[in-house]
Amino acid sequence: MIAPMKKAILVLRERGKSAALKSLRRLGVVHADPIEGRGQSWEAASEELARLDSAIGILLSCKSKETAPALDYQAALELARKVNETAELIKSAQERIAALRKEMERIQGWGDFDPAVLAYLRENGMDLRLYEAGPKAASSMPPELPVIRVVSDKTTVRFAGFPAGPVSLPEGVAEFAPPQASLSSLGAEEKASAAEAARGEAFLAEAAKSRPHLEAARERARSGLTFETLLSGMEGEGPVAWISGWVPEKDAPGLSKAAAEHGWGLLLDDPGDDEMPPTKVESNPVVRMIAPVFDFLGTVPNYREYDISASFLAFFTVFFAMIFGDGGYGSILLGLGLFAALKAKKAGGKVPDAVRLLLLLSSATVAWGVVTGSWFGLPAEILPGFLKGLRIGWLASDNPLSGANTKQLCFILGLVHLVWARMKNIRRDIRSLKFLAQLGLLLQLLGMYFMVLNLVLDAVRFPIPNFALYLIGIGFLLNFVFASYEGNILKSILASLTNIVSVLLGVVNVFADITSYIRLWAVGLAGLAISQTVNTMAGPMLGRALLFAFGIVLIGFGHGLNLALSLLSVIVHGVRLNMLEYSGHLGMEWSGFKYEPFREGSDEEASVLERSPT
Repeated sequence: MIAPMKKAILVLRERGKSAALKSLRRLGVVHADPIEGRGQSWEAASEELARLDSAIGILLSCKSKETAPALDYQAALELARKVNETAELIKSAQERIAALRKEMERIQGWGDFDPAVLAYLRENGMDLRLYEAGPKAASSMPPELPVIRVVSDKTTVRFAGFPAGPVSLPEGVAEFAPPQASLSSLGAEEKASAAEAARGEAFLAEAAKSRPHLEAARERARSGLTFETLLSGMEGEGPVAWISGWVPEKDAPGLSKAAAEHGWGLLLDDPGDDEMPPTKVESNPVVRMIAPVFDFLGTVPNYREYDISASFLAFFTVFFAMIFGDGGYGSILLGLGLFAALKAKKAGGKVPDAVRLLLLLSSATVAWGVVTGSWFGLPAEILPGFLKGLRIGWLASDNPLSGANTKQLCFILGLVHLVWARMKNIRRDIRSLKFLAQLGLLLQLLGMYFMVLNLVLDAVRFPIPNFALYLIGIGFLLNFVFASYEGNILKSILASLTNIVSVLLGVVNVFADITSYIRLWAVGLAGLAISQTVNTMAGPMLGRALLFAFGIVLIGFGHGLNLALSLLSVIVHGVRLNMLEYSGHLGMEWSGFKYEPFREGSDEEASVLERSPT
């Protein structure tokens, strides 16, 4: 559920606002409204956070299994500075190396010579210049330009010339610009730059061991920046200053108690219709498993929208299993999940939500493989007897009608998914006649389901019943009359007439939304086809000793690639059905922002704060 919020306005003494902010930070329940910081302290805090952010980003590419001893905040800042400087040095060295290699390639054909000799000759009245020409153009050098052929290869002839004055060079001949240093000098500089870059890379590899401490310092810096922002940007007049923000309703008594203890003025109020509080999603441990997906997507419902975590988890689990569609792949993922869970338990910690989610999704995939008899794309007849016995004939992969049946299951899932969305909207609008518009859309869904079966699957097996047409017609009428209802039916009808094209297209969209769920069958079928193709290609190799190793490699690569493509398909299609079709019928825009209270953070971050005053 989305936690109810209270608007909080705190009035503080101007002279004691720094101490008050520190108390608020320890309390850790107030999400402050955005304000603009200013002043030297704020700029310094911004620079510290930027420095740590940059250093951590650089070290993300340096993997290290070890962790260095703990750092205090100032040491972490100093390390971050060195990391950033080293990264710049490495970048400069790599740019120099690229430029040197390009110059060495340009002068390679002339061999190793000292350009200072040319300068010496010019100073002593001998204007020696260098020229390059193609093989054909080399024979057409002008007679007024005395030249000496120095060296040549298949593509280029190189000359040293002594022009007495301006010379018009024939086509295919060009003057060669001497280098600034000899080939051997450039090579030595390249080696020195490469050594400098290698030393920098070694330093970054060592510094990566301290990345967890830099991340803790970053949280301290972020908290410090928030502190300086509030301190410097807080509005005030005379002896008082004030800030506004949001606090969860259940934490409001604790804030009131703190205000009374410290002598702050506090006003708590419900959010106004024109105000948008931050969103705090509170879920039980089971539903919380889906949180990593939302974090990955970066989506947050706004305060007045639904928390769809539970339904998202339930349907996403089914979608995941159907898209992967293979019990063998599910077994691989389940093994990885169990390994990660045991590793976390062995380390003495809790199993992360992401690992728990993987265990759930992989188990569902194995279950789907069991009921359909799909295991690495193998033919049903060669499966063990116990696996054959667990199949459900209606969905079994060797059933000629399994494709059509799976499509029908997809449409059933789509109908249930979208009807659930409309039922939630009916519950939301039940106190107004506007709920009849939602009821109309629900009736359209029910009627359109039979249209989809008839037009997409089989017109003979699924004739359109008369009641389906009545459902669509009555549903359209209800939605037309009450879609814009705000207390006046006539105005609602006029609004629908004004948007008649959108209203009519809405009926088509209902059909398209149900049909969209066929992607579960299509993507699963594509994965099965790839598995079978890999098996067909590798099968003959496994029967020959010389090709056996190649066959094993082909099977591993092919099925590994298919596994990766299935994962990508889940992100594209499994997420889409929840975030687009389902959320669209709920009317969600995902326009919220996350509740992030002003607080100290973890114990490690808090200890850093204690060692490093703000």
